[in-house]
Amino acid sequence: MTLKEIPKAALMPEAVYQQLKTAILTGVFQPGQTLRQEDVAKQLGVSRGPLREALPKLEAEGMIISRPHRGCTVVSLAPSEIMEIFELRAMLESSLAKAAAQKKDPIAVRRLREIASSMRSLEVNTSESDQQRWFDLNYEFHDILLRAAGRRHHLRVLEIVRALAEPYIRMELGLTGSFDKAQEERDGLINAFAAGDCKTLEKLTREHVQRTGQRIVDTLRKNKIERSASAEE
Repeated sequence: MTLKEIPKAALMPEAVYQQLKTAILTGVFQPGQTLRQEDVAKQLGVSRGPLREALPKLEAEGMIISRPHRGCTVVSLAPSEIMEIFELRAMLESSLAKAAAQKKDPIAVRRLREIASSMRSLEVNTSESDQQRWFDLNYEFHDILLRAAGRRHHLRVLEIVRALAEPYIRMELGLTGSFDKAQEERDGLINAFAAGDCKTLEKLTREHVQRTGQRIVDTLRKNKIERSASAEE
């Protein structure tokens, strides 16, 4: 997967920022990867000026780190930091989910069921494109559910937290293939939301996020142990 060249008419720092953010979220740029400005600008088909203007925004959101004389690196979180991010995400999302359930939005419920059905139809274990589509639909699912709460300030903070978490979610599911378990949890969220069951949706949302965070940390630690064992052989 490569970056898409930005049309000449869209040569603006905002367009560059959006492309880079999407690349980080979708795993085109992995945690810990160094971003060489010359290479990135070439892929995007832009000069380094718009790129230099876009990078500080990504750094302000905690997605990259700028180091003097060494360029920029995609943020790589330690297991304790990942758990902190997911604890914060669980707090924000459970609060939003509770407020969303109170709205009883039938249009949102219908769309959530459509998304869940589309996700079930994807061949995530054999098709990389279907897997990427699954990730995109999963992001849209949570976005629709939580936006139903109508709390824009909560959502604005959550967007930053989700951006830090998303690359790890995609990495973990790609490594473990835990798509079926995630689907079961999603169906429970839809049912609670449709019923307007605030307490249940709040509880399920918190548990869903916490389990995801724990799976990610367990996967990272397991892979580290396996890499260490392979290096010793």
